[in-house]
Amino acid sequence: MANIHIKRNHNLGIEHARTKIEKLAQTLRSELQADYAWSGNQLVFNRSGASGTIDVGADYVDLDIKLGMALSLMKGTIEESINNKLDVALS
Repeated sequence: MANIHIKRNHNLGIEHARTKIEKLAQTLRSELQADYAWSGNQLVFNRSGASGTIDVGADYVDLDIKLGMALSLMKGTIEESINNKLDVALS
């Protein structure tokens, strides 16, 4: 198993950042069949082979993902893709 941790600062405020992360989660649900739910300002997601959380703060987004054995082999590619998607989502 492998873990990915990404923390990204932003200046969007918590509500605007939450809206942008919600749109990202909807895209991932469609593309990757990932289920998700909000618990306060934390988005909890799960799909086959991966699970994690995204904590949304007033000036940061903190993402933690646990990859299963099969996806662990693709950790670098997955991390790069997530970084790119966060860049777009938080811009």
